[in-house]
Amino acid sequence: MAKCPGQDSQQWGFDAIFDVECPKCHAQVEFFKDEVRHRCKCGEIVFNERMDLGCAKWCPSAATCVGPDAVAALEVSEQRKNRREQLRQLLEHVPEDQPEVAELFKNLYSEYPGEDQLFDTNRLYTVQARDEDLFQNATRAFQGYLEDAKAVAEREALARARTEEMLQHDQRKKRVDAQQHPENGA
Repeated sequence: MAKCPGQDSQQWGFDAIFDVECPKCHAQVEFFKDEVRHRCKCGEIVFNERMDLGCAKWCPSAATCVGPDAVAALEVSEQRKNRREQLRQLLEHVPEDQPEVAELFKNLYSEYPGEDQLFDTNRLYTVQARDEDLFQNATRAFQGYLEDAKAVAEREALARARTEEMLQHDQRKKRVDAQQHPENGA
């Protein structure tokens, strides 16, 4: 199979090579846009959070084009991006005069080993025994975040339903027009 233009490195621009900071020693680690991970000189494995496989995100032939490992790595990268965005949104719900709450959320986020959720909510309850005020403030911020996330999901679902309805209406209109005016058909 010939290499598709989206994955042909000869077609890449100047921004296809960049540095990513090592989270441990803060050294710069060089990546090409399609590379998943590198080991830093300090030994830490650094992930390419800007990985871009272009059309492999949506192409049905991605697994055969770039390989199943690259597709799996792309999915993990997307999960990481979504998780980081969720943390950013959660931190927006923390009042500025409560930096200890923001620090708690950052710690819970960094301690969680998976990419499937923001953090282990059970760990939030372990704070209650040692600092009730911190627990209450964190719970309020987290509830605000969850309410906003739910509202966004509901708006997105409503928008998708309206779009589907418009597309169905458009298809019906085209069928009726084709029946009424067969001379304009194919």
